[in-house]
Amino acid sequence: MKKLFLVGLILTLFFTSCTSKWEYKTITFKGTEQDALATFTSKKIDIANSSLNSLGDEGWELIDVFSKIETVHPNFGNNEYVTGLQPNVRTSEISFVFKRKK
Repeated sequence: MKKLFLVGLILTLFFTSCTSKWEYKTITFKGTEQDALATFTSKKIDIANSSLNSLGDEGWELIDVFSKIETVHPNFGNNEYVTGLQPNVRTSEISFVFKRKK
């Protein structure tokens, strides 16, 4: 009897999880320049904990984070920009993907 009940419970959970409907939301935070001449510095990306906590309170679950990279300073033959090996990219946006049951 206990085995039959356990099998029934497992099957119920399996079919319930397979038929769940989800909705998704993507929120993107864009970086801002530190100053007017910030062609070589990183962008500042501020993400408030309160905004993420409010999404959690609404039932949203974070499932992925990805970033958008941009070219910072291409060298068009100008020697003043080249001082050895330099990174040529920086993060310009960070996107968060959330899901919750409908």
